Amino acid sequence: MKLCILGGGNIGTLLMGDIGRSEDISVRLLTSKPDEWNHVIEVCDNDGTIKHTGKIDIISSNPEEVVRDADIIISTLPSYIFSKTIEKIKPFLKKDVWIGMMPGNGGGEFYCSDLIENGCTLFGFQRVYGISRLKEYGKSVYDLGKKDELFIGAIPASNTSKVCKVLEHILSMKCNPLENFLQVSLTPANPILHTARLYGIFHDYKEGVYYKNMIQFYNEWTDECSEMLIATDEEVQNLCLKLGTIDLKKVGFIKEYFGADTAQQMTAQISGKPALKTIQSPLIKTEKGYIPDFNSRYFLEDFTYGLCIIKSFCELAKVKTPVIDKILIWFENFSGVQYYVEGKFIGKDLKSLPLPQNFGIYSIEDVFAYYK
Repeated sequence: MKLCILGGGNIGTLLMGDIGRSEDISVRLLTSKPDEWNHVIEVCDNDGTIKHTGKIDIISSNPEEVVRDADIIISTLPSYIFSKTIEKIKPFLKKDVWIGMMPGNGGGEFYCSDLIENGCTLFGFQRVYGISRLKEYGKSVYDLGKKDELFIGAIPASNTSKVCKVLEHILSMKCNPLENFLQVSLTPANPILHTARLYGIFHDYKEGVYYKNMIQFYNEWTDECSEMLIATDEEVQNLCLKLGTIDLKKVGFIKEYFGADTAQQMTAQISGKPALKTIQSPLIKTEKGYIPDFNSRYFLEDFTYGLCIIKSFCELAKVKTPVIDKILIWFENFSGVQYYVEGKFIGKDLKSLPLPQNFGIYSIEDVFAYYK
């Protein structure tokens, strides 16, 4: 089996270090920095002890070299980069290739519509399969803990069980098939987790404001952020109820996911996770103090390619979203984009995003026809 990874960040590096152990899988990497990569990736424990190594057979910036005979492609790229990358590799893909996204939300399925029509299978993971941090770029990575099991959706849905069976072999991890890729697209993970936290940290920020210290993203989580997170999650639940045929338990809502019923319990759960304690907020240190890092993936991806997509589905289903609107209106003012015009979600900066309305999907019936 020939498997290509798109993206050499934390998760991409861990995937290659894990999958590269298998003798029956040839691993390839598409990267813009091929000269900075070793062909052997070290996967390390927290203390730096090497757990195992994985081999990468082909490393290239030339799409044709790494994807032309790939059976499976897994992207760990941010959504805003995936759209450009998929266009570059399309001319070289096999007709029946499987393309996966980890995680699977972000609207990537819309960028692959023509590939799906031509026989490609698209699959997405509800969440990443573990937590990792680069030790040395292109050479080593810390494995900070894996999931016990994964949940995966595919288009066409009839291929999901087959995809899960193959991925169980590749990842040595239980993979559960979801009934519908919507259960991936609408999973309330980073699009509401990160945006609720960013709102909590930065909602009073103005140019010229400096923070005295670095803020820990999870370890210093607040009840205000938990309240925003729970309220946003409830709006996503209302969307799923309105759609009607989505199994709510398989979407994995926030209270159930963290095992918390109140904002205080949520704060304790999130702030107390050892694997998350070192993750910092998107801040840059300057001479006067810390300021937001507007080029962070948190800002570039989780609003535009996360919460905006959820909001668009809510528009289709006519579900009211006062909390999501509050967060997006704040981000709109914060970042200078236009999402709302006279209270309507029709701003000019929505036109280029992977929203269902931009791909001919205008009703609940259209949604289920697309994700069948």
